[in-house]
Amino acid sequence: MTKYKAMSYSELAEHAGINRRTLYRWLQDPMHRRKLRTLGVVPKAKALPPAAVKYICQSFEIDIE
Repeated sequence: MTKYKAMSYSELAEHAGINRRTLYRWLQDPMHRRKLRTLGVVPKAKALPPAAVKYICQSFEIDIE
């Protein structure tokens, strides 16, 4: 079982094998933006909280192990 930790957008993009800007584009969907707000992500956040990292990994099938 994966233990999620806070990480930056850049770190998460690196795990996904994509550019940070691509990750930002993926997350621009209104559904994702609403969910991330409920998980504590604020605009201009430098780090994503563990719950947000888990949501993104599960939504886009990103393996961070």
